[in-house]
Amino acid sequence: MAINREDLIRYATKGNGVTIPAFLPVQSFGHDPDLAPYSFDPDKASHLLREAGYPEGLALTMIASEDLEVQATVVSKMLEQVGLKMELQILDSAAFIRKIFLSSLEQPPEEQTWDIALTSTGDVNNFPVYLLYHDYVLGGPWDWVSEEPELRRLYQLGLGTVDRERQQALIRQMERHTRDHAYFLFLYNPIQLHAVNKAVTFVPYVTTRLILTETSVTDQHWSVRQDGIEP
Repeated sequence: MAINREDLIRYATKGNGVTIPAFLPVQSFGHDPDLAPYSFDPDKASHLLREAGYPEGLALTMIASEDLEVQATVVSKMLEQVGLKMELQILDSAAFIRKIFLSSLEQPPEEQTWDIALTSTGDVNNFPVYLLYHDYVLGGPWDWVSEEPELRRLYQLGLGTVDRERQQALIRQMERHTRDHAYFLFLYNPIQLHAVNKAVTFVPYVTTRLILTETSVTDQHWSVRQDGIEP
């Protein structure tokens, strides 16, 4: 509730982003159109902090890699506005990996000194049960979540069916569960931009991978024009 996601997108990505309530953006398989992000309510956030026993604030350390320095700075400032005392550490990519990638940690998980690690990821398969939920929640290399049995149950059901409608319904239940338990500080889904020649019929993929299987050119493209001259 402390994060103004619209402002974060405006100032950190120049408007190229869409808010998300949990893991999945609107184009993703399993996205729940009825699931809303947490609303921006700094007064409620401050109240909850006091109610949790921190009337004088709470000191937290956030780490982020260099490519997310702007986003991390904006988020840390927003958290400070509700009473959190933020220390921001910007690390090079190798040092960041040594802090959060479980198989590459310099110290055991219980000896880590950070509280929030700001990162980004994608779902190249557009099947979040396998990739996002496994990697970040259910035993994968980035799993820092104290898992609840209900999420594991839904996960196993999702992997155990090939019925697409059933899969989608289960993923939506996983999204609601993850959002309601606030396992992560969900921020936004970046919008990836592509610039193409006006004579190119470009077909983008939901995963944002640059696959050109369905992409084609018109008869006005320089590569197929009979005169061979680029317009």
